[in-house]
Amino acid sequence: MQFGVGDTTRWLYFSFDILLVAVILYSIVRAFNSKKNISYLALIGLALAILVISAFITLPGLHVLAQFGLVVLVIGLPLFLDDRWLGLFGNSRAGLTTSEPPYLNSFLVGLFSVIASFMIVGLVSGIGAKTAELPNGVPLVAVNLPTGMAASFGSQVTAKVIVSAQNDKWRSLTADNFSATVDVATQGEGTYDLPVKLTSKVKDVTIVRVNPSNVVVTVEPVIKKTVTVAAKFSGKAGDGLVPDEPIFEPLKVEASGPKSILSSLTQAFIQVKLNGENQKIVQKYGLVALNASGEVIGSVSFSPTEAEATINLVKAGNLKAVGIRPATTGQIASGFWVKSITLDPAVVTVSGSADQLSKLTEIATEPISVAALSADTTASTTLSLPSGVTIADGTNRISAKIDLELVSTVKTVVPQLDYDGLSSLLKVTAITPSSVSALVSGSSSVLSTLADGTIKVRISLSPYQSPGTYSITIKSTDFTLPEGIGMVSFLPSAVSVVLENR
Repeated sequence: MQFGVGDTTRWLYFSFDILLVAVILYSIVRAFNSKKNISYLALIGLALAILVISAFITLPGLHVLAQFGLVVLVIGLPLFLDDRWLGLFGNSRAGLTTSEPPYLNSFLVGLFSVIASFMIVGLVSGIGAKTAELPNGVPLVAVNLPTGMAASFGSQVTAKVIVSAQNDKWRSLTADNFSATVDVATQGEGTYDLPVKLTSKVKDVTIVRVNPSNVVVTVEPVIKKTVTVAAKFSGKAGDGLVPDEPIFEPLKVEASGPKSILSSLTQAFIQVKLNGENQKIVQKYGLVALNASGEVIGSVSFSPTEAEATINLVKAGNLKAVGIRPATTGQIASGFWVKSITLDPAVVTVSGSADQLSKLTEIATEPISVAALSADTTASTTLSLPSGVTIADGTNRISAKIDLELVSTVKTVVPQLDYDGLSSLLKVTAITPSSVSALVSGSSSVLSTLADGTIKVRISLSPYQSPGTYSITIKSTDFTLPEGIGMVSFLPSAVSVVLENR
């Protein structure tokens, strides 16, 4: 039995189970409440704990040893505590009373019984069960839409769910076993923040948590659009075989959905899962709309709802190593730009027909979202494989390290002249030209506060120890720049300095 959050009946059973175990433990400990007896019961408790824990973490050797130890202890109990056991069963040779004072007072016996019952019931209830997040999100679906209206969820098209179930049942669970609905029955056209209701289509599965619990929904008029049919492959065909370009019937279908989504939708996809097939595939598949991350967009429907695909399986040509090109979607935060995207791996080995491989120079990733990104990050994505091309080297996911940089602007400033090494016997009476102009770069926020004189340029006069007119070369290293400021260029590259006696 699983005890799920929000399941009142199961919580009642859970509480009743704890109460019964606590009462039984209290009776046993109170009956054997002496130092010798408690020590023996503690050994039995330890053996029982090892038995349960070894079953929970699957340690068969330790489990068998714990079983043996428990049997020895239980068989030895009436021999070791002969008088006490006879007293329990009403033998005249002994009673439950003893001259030996109780080892634990009633409060400690009760406290131990309650704590131990929680541990026993809680641990045993978890054996054979698994609580974890499903690997794939459950598509969000708006229900009770007014006629002629549709709903869109923006980039949040799925809900993540943590569920609890027996191990064998958990392994067979998929996103298709759940529904995530958002009720928009009382909403007109507009944008709303509404709760997500997630239900299981499978019995004895407890929903622990849904993320997000609320989503932003835009209710808007439905529009229609004609799009072409395309295939999305996963898995592998039989040895040495790859799917050729599919033939669809029909080739085009009518899409219906929110205007904000259909305006950029160009294809309806069938999702083909290959599993060692070695014969031509002729099958009808349901049509779905996919977002840039490859997730199903539940608010788009198609007419007809299915398309028949004829997929020939052809012999793969020679293997070929091609570079991977990162594809992005979304607009990063204002003031930043994508400096670089480093992929790991950067090259993948693929197989396909000789004709397809001859034209293949690179493979793009599925679009990586950089929407509102304002800091360096690492994302995980997959490859967007052309039809008839499969991965040959086992690469499943691509790691993308995204480095951002602030957008730089330029500004012209007049640096302050700093005479370095001027003799105490001399003074500067003239400099031509009278000032230096510097073009510097930096973020808009930094440059907006940069004033003339903030930057200094060093004019080295230490070599000149007598009056005269000297030409002094200025180098970029002579400038002292604040943090976040870079030198682009400066003028002039030399100045004429007149030195006279003081």
